[in-house]
Amino acid sequence: MDILDYAMKMELDGKLFYQQSAQKMPSAELKQILLTLADEEQKHYNFFRGMKDLGATAAKQAIDSAPPSAIATKNVFQQLIANGQPALYGDDVLSVWRKALDIEEKAEKLYRDEAAREPDQNRQKLLNRIADEEKTHVYLID
Repeated sequence: MDILDYAMKMELDGKLFYQQSAQKMPSAELKQILLTLADEEQKHYNFFRGMKDLGATAAKQAIDSAPPSAIATKNVFQQLIANGQPALYGDDVLSVWRKALDIEEKAEKLYRDEAAREPDQNRQKLLNRIADEEKTHVYLID
C-alpha cells in the first residue's frame, strides 16, 4: 500500500475514533476537544488526498491555511478551569485519552519515519509538517 493511501486510511480511522469517543464524554468541553481532533484528522486526510491527487504544492497550501489544533482548543481548557471542572473523570474517560495519545504518538512516528525515507525534499518537508501537527495533538492530549 502506498504511504499516502495508508496515511489517508489512518486519518479516517482516527476521525471515527474521536467522533465515537466524543459521544462517551461526560462534559461538553471534553466532547469539543475530541471533535476538534476529529476535524484535524479530516484536515490531514484532505491534505494527503490533495498530495496524491493535486501534487505537493496544492496540499501544502491546504495545510498552511488551517490553524493548528492547539489554537482551537486553548479556549476549551480555559473554560474547564473557569468552570472548576475536575481534571479526572474516571477510568473509562482516561482509557479514551490513553488510546488517543497512543494514536497520535504512532502517527507522528510514522510520518517522521516516512519523511526520513523520502528522497523528494518537498514531500519530506510536508511529511515532517504533518508529523509536527501530530505532535501538537500529543501535547494537547497529554
